[in-house]
Amino acid sequence: MDDETSILKSQLYDACQDACASNPEKLFSQEDLMGLNVLPPKDIKRLLQLIQLLTKERLLAPVHFHNGLAWRLRTEADAAKYKQLNTEDQMLVYEIIDLAGAEGAWQQDIKKRLNLQDNALRKALKELESKRFVHQFTTVENATKKMWIKTGLQPSARATGGPWFTDQYLDEAFIDVLQSVVMRLIKEKGSYRTTDKRGAAARSVSPVLPKKGVIKGGLSEAAIKSKKRAADAMSKDDGGPVTAPASKFRGTVRIPLPAGYTDYPTTEEITESLVESQIAKGQPLKTEHVQELIDILVWENRIEEVRMGDRVGYRAVRITKQNPEYVKVDSEDFWEPRTNGLTTVPCGKCPVFELCEEGGPVWAGGCEYFDKWLA
Repeated sequence: MDDETSILKSQLYDACQDACASNPEKLFSQEDLMGLNVLPPKDIKRLLQLIQLLTKERLLAPVHFHNGLAWRLRTEADAAKYKQLNTEDQMLVYEIIDLAGAEGAWQQDIKKRLNLQDNALRKALKELESKRFVHQFTTVENATKKMWIKTGLQPSARATGGPWFTDQYLDEAFIDVLQSVVMRLIKEKGSYRTTDKRGAAARSVSPVLPKKGVIKGGLSEAAIKSKKRAADAMSKDDGGPVTAPASKFRGTVRIPLPAGYTDYPTTEEITESLVESQIAKGQPLKTEHVQELIDILVWENRIEEVRMGDRVGYRAVRITKQNPEYVKVDSEDFWEPRTNGLTTVPCGKCPVFELCEEGGPVWAGGCEYFDKWLA
């Protein structure tokens, strides 16, 4: 190798290092390597020569990409490990484990790809393990599979289950706690609490009406049997106002925010709150982990997405529309009392229903309860 080729090889490797500064797992296609402006344009022959030299020195690792062949950069320290291997079997086995990265390599897969005998494979793995180049681990998918990973790498979340698994077992208690915290954050930031301080003044009082008396005048038999009577048919000697029974008002309720509100909590904000609270000590919670919890809550119809321009926020779903087993019936999260379609109409629980008729002292056209219900 002449001096010019050696210089170009070093320059190409340095340019790849600079390109990998923000993404160490970056893959380089042939066009990417040519775009580093180390070689003259369209000098493919010289580029392939440099790639071959870097691959031979283990500084570039070939990877079969969906668009063809690509290369991943190795550090000089990782490349130097190959020089410490004594046999070809060790080099081939280590290269497969090295290229597998954080996913790890299955022992049976290594055997099939290299067509090695069991004794030769076990000997090579034992030698690599003794040099502390690789170590064995188990996955949550199958604890009996013998997986190997390069020393210094942490198995991926797919292999270990991420923060949701502890010792290869799903930590349901931890998931339930985080879900409740996420739900509480969304409710606090996506709604507001109101306290009823009206007291006795909030009680529904009927207008001043005479007490029930004896029906006067020549009314029909149907009118006599009817529960509804005209106000002038009451006995004049039965005076005094009647106070309707007090309606039950709940002390604290949670009210939805008005339309157009644009400050609902996002996944990033929820993740930041969880990290600051240190509720998951020892577990590195990331945005994608919190998104998994949010997706479950959306699927359970406990929260819903809200589009806020180019952002996506979340708010709690009305409790009366979801499964009541998530909260207690008397919880403040019930934005309205649990009722059915008939009892929500004011007539179903009107304290002066028997006095209501068109033209009378109480009628639907001037009903204050209808005004509140329709508001």
